Amino acid sequence: MASSNLLSNTRVVRASYANKSRVTTAQFRVETHQDIDLTSVQPGEIIVRNLYLSLDPYVRFTLDETGGDTPASWRTLNVPFYGLGICEVVASGSSKYPVHALLSANTGYEQYTRLSGVDNPNNEHGIRVLPAHARDESTGVPLSNYISALGMPGLTAFAGLKVLDVQPGKTIFVGSAAGGVGQLVGQLAKQQGLTVIGSAGTDEKVAYLIEKQNFDGAFNYKTEDTRTALARLAPKGIDYYYDTVGGEVLDTVLEVINEKGKILSVGMVSQENGKEAYPIRNLKLIAVRGVSIHGFIYWHHLQYFENGDLDATVRPLLERKQINYRQEVFDGIENAPEHFVNMLDGKYAGKVVIKIADL
Repeated sequence: MASSNLLSNTRVVRASYANKSRVTTAQFRVETHQDIDLTSVQPGEIIVRNLYLSLDPYVRFTLDETGGDTPASWRTLNVPFYGLGICEVVASGSSKYPVHALLSANTGYEQYTRLSGVDNPNNEHGIRVLPAHARDESTGVPLSNYISALGMPGLTAFAGLKVLDVQPGKTIFVGSAAGGVGQLVGQLAKQQGLTVIGSAGTDEKVAYLIEKQNFDGAFNYKTEDTRTALARLAPKGIDYYYDTVGGEVLDTVLEVINEKGKILSVGMVSQENGKEAYPIRNLKLIAVRGVSIHGFIYWHHLQYFENGDLDATVRPLLERKQINYRQEVFDGIENAPEHFVNMLDGKYAGKVVIKIADL
């Protein structure tokens, strides 16, 4: 009989690089029966049971041999993909993270992950101890929200609006507004008294933004030119642009943004998945119109996790259904490759999450 301390682990490993090509399931390999021994945990280590896994576009960079700014350890072949997850500690060599503690952390595309050096404040794991009420789903807030609306996407939306210092009565344009970040940016901005315009890639997503998520206007960027759409939906111009798209859309916004407008550069999804970089032509307009562009990296703003501001602000809005957060949850770690590829191809609306196990 197998020992209860010896666990079978199914994981998704990086089989090959896509580099400048489109990502396919050929870049992934599912392996099973990789055993985890709970009694082998060392001081400063924890072993966690992964419950939910976030699928995020930034992981695309780990499929490039050069990898941009991602650490080399995130790009190694034949090891599990690195991803943000919700997990429960099942074996611990650290007093900071006892058995049964509920965490979000950079774990792996696998059922169980061994995290080393967790007592080192400079570790790469991004461990966050979740509040006790995270377990309570009776108020209508699922645990999976702690890697979506109450996790990294939520922090990116919440802190990004603070960096922009948005003011009521102004107009904000949100690129990729139907995604895990953009949908929350728009709804939080509405809560703060702004006019909100968004773009999305299907008519269904556009309708959902307006009818279910309270955007003032939205358009399908695949069927309507951005310049034309913004002239129609924001005839007085836009004051802020929350940019996760980059490329040609950013170039257009530089032409139409109001004087002293502000742009937050969070990502450049239009330049990812093997696409050629778009040459920005309107940079001179930054000076001409006094436009400010702010770069944004979410881990520069972790204080909103630590001080509880994100949870205290967003969770009550979710409970009262004043924010409608859209996410798609799929079962089974073995299905992560298919859903990751579909996510990059824009086939899903909202945040994409893999459920690995029940709490």
